[in-house]
Amino acid sequence: MKFKKGQRLALLSVYHKDGIVDFAHALLKLGYKIVSSGGTAKCLRDYHVPVTDVAKITGMPAILDHRVVTLHPKIHGGILAKRSPEHDAEREKYGIPRFDIVCVDIYPVRDAIRKNRGDLDAVMELTDIGGPTMLRGAAKNHNNGTIVICDPADRDRVLKALEKSKNGQVSWELRRELAFKVFDLMAKYDTAISQYLAEMCGKKVETIFLEHVKELAYAENKCQNPADLFKLVGDTDPLSLPNFQVLAGNPSYIASADASGIIRIMRYLADAFRINRGNVPFIAIAGKHGNPCGAAFDWRSPEDALKGAIYGDTTAIMGGEVVTNFPIDDLRGQILYAPDPNKPIGRQNWGLDLILAPEISENTVQLLGKKEKRRLLVNPALKRIDAASLPVIDWVWSPVLGGFLRQKPYPSIDLNKMKNNWTKDMGPYDLETTLLALCVCWFSSSNTVALAKNNMLLSVGCGQQDRIACVRLCLDRALHAGHDVKEAFFASDGFFPYATSIAPDDNVLYNLTKQLVKSADEAFACLKPSSPDSKKALRILVQAAAAINKQDNREGAEMLIDAGCKGGIVPADGKNLTEVWDLFKEAGLRVFFLEPEYRGFAKH
Repeated sequence: MKFKKGQRLALLSVYHKDGIVDFAHALLKLGYKIVSSGGTAKCLRDYHVPVTDVAKITGMPAILDHRVVTLHPKIHGGILAKRSPEHDAEREKYGIPRFDIVCVDIYPVRDAIRKNRGDLDAVMELTDIGGPTMLRGAAKNHNNGTIVICDPADRDRVLKALEKSKNGQVSWELRRELAFKVFDLMAKYDTAISQYLAEMCGKKVETIFLEHVKELAYAENKCQNPADLFKLVGDTDPLSLPNFQVLAGNPSYIASADASGIIRIMRYLADAFRINRGNVPFIAIAGKHGNPCGAAFDWRSPEDALKGAIYGDTTAIMGGEVVTNFPIDDLRGQILYAPDPNKPIGRQNWGLDLILAPEISENTVQLLGKKEKRRLLVNPALKRIDAASLPVIDWVWSPVLGGFLRQKPYPSIDLNKMKNNWTKDMGPYDLETTLLALCVCWFSSSNTVALAKNNMLLSVGCGQQDRIACVRLCLDRALHAGHDVKEAFFASDGFFPYATSIAPDDNVLYNLTKQLVKSADEAFACLKPSSPDSKKALRILVQAAAAINKQDNREGAEMLIDAGCKGGIVPADGKNLTEVWDLFKEAGLRVFFLEPEYRGFAKH
């Protein structure tokens, strides 16, 4: 079949029929003739759109159960021909028309696989060959004027560009972008099929597609610049970092990584409250270098939650991050700007690096963003966290040298579905504080022990090689932060391997006590009026304390009991589980022993 010289042709073959009739009518008004086949041609004719069937051009009907329709030199020659005298002459010789527009979208193969996973024949029948071939040809030829459309959302863009055009062409930039979308679609399409066939062969193949979002302020260390944020293609999580709007500053690599970590804690804590308490309180979490350094909640006052988080460790929070599930208004902005004058922390301002909230007031943006040059990010999804469940994630990936590790995400924390393993039941308010300690503990660098009291995190001992060091560090940090750990609740991400230690013999204790008395006398002598040297006295006492610490071989469980803890939560595992259980029970602590599989190690 021959067309008039200079006649513009549009080849339409689409799976998504919505809007295709209007698109075809618009092309007709612009002087195009429509070429189509199969279901698309029928759809257009049903709405009285004049259509030239592909078969009239090729001289061949659809054959082999419709497997071969457009796979013909007169179709693909018309798609791939350059706008050159040589190619024009060759087209004329063989009666090949030129296609100016190729609008093709294909059957969503992932849907086919999902519906027919066990039926290889069904999946293969739904695997498109002609559509991808036309798209690839048109995308290849975009530099020669061919317009290719694989996304229904781009149809209007092309029409508007054509309506403004004086020569019937669209810009090279638009054609290039449309071509990119084709090859991007084809990569994902082919990946879905290859993954499916790999599975059928008993192999595991994964492909991750990432899309660049922005360049970050600087890398983990500036000698590693540049650093960038990428978005996982297909991600639907409203709390993903790319979904946060930047109001001030540009986050660094560290700030972004740390923000992701404390958002994760926020999400799991909100989820734990919703499941175990039926609602979600106001929550604020502070982080530093990948681990939380403050966290608190309050059912009535967001200000109290905010203060509880930032006063958890006033030293560590300098240069840290804060995330809230409530808006930051002017009052809360002031709380984040400077500490209470009645609670001196040794500096004028908090010096936070990054603040994330559902909303941030304009005055706070001016105060913290413009004046303090802090990074401020907002995402309304944080406020709706009490109405949203955890995102559906199939796998969690972590990079290692030369590859990736893969595992399932951590499940929701539902104590009601776990065995009743209480040494002694705790009340609802104590349970809430324990949940806070647990979520912080689970998503800090292992090994970890966390302490919380009165809705507030007191301290975290994380990243240690053994359980004793975790507890010792946790208690030490709480002490240095000025907290009273008596009647606090603890959480441990791993089990306690031993209940009690082997006590030193009487002779060791006698000599140690004798040395302490001597040190105390020496320190006191330094404080007499004749020898006022308080620094020397302090140094003597510190050395004495170090001697005590060296002889302190208590196990972690013993240290928590001796510190006056009220209860906690710990995985029920280890050869000495019965002894650990009995120790806590005899000491009167309210401890929940999680089933062994709920060990909370993280960040390996």
